[in-house]
Amino acid sequence: MSRLAEKIVVTRWLRPSIPATVIDDQYAFRPTGSTTAALVRFTHTASKMLESNDYVRCLLIDFSRAFDTVDHALLLAKLVKLNCPASAVNWIGCFLTNRSQYCRYNGILSAKLNINRSIVQGSGIGPTLYIIMKHDLRAISEINDLFKFADDTTCLCHRILMLT
Repeated sequence: MSRLAEKIVVTRWLRPSIPATVIDDQYAFRPTGSTTAALVRFTHTASKMLESNDYVRCLLIDFSRAFDTVDHALLLAKLVKLNCPASAVNWIGCFLTNRSQYCRYNGILSAKLNINRSIVQGSGIGPTLYIIMKHDLRAISEINDLFKFADDTTCLCHRILMLT
């Protein structure tokens, strides 16, 4: 039931509140995104840059434990800015709070610890929440091309601006 509720929240409230232009550089966790599409864009962009430049700088970033470091308050604030319905934001807030975890090793259970950060990566809602969390990561210069696949971010640049 929980998985079904998550999918309903994603399809009815989250995805419709995310403008396509906000996530046009994200190639994972979207119905129209794929690894192939990300690789095609990388190859096309690098090739176009090499038509007028001798080289292309490429910065590949893999955010370590990205899903585990999501701040709940910041995520909820981003949802509000996207005009996500208040009932959906409240539901997501409840979904993320009062969660705990423990480990079992050789039949021995550890003490439960509260989880105050992170989104559940294997959940139905987690990937969409991650897209929302990362949607405002943008290149600061128009000479850079930034695109994302899940928690990996690629930045291509064909030249450096000379500051005087």
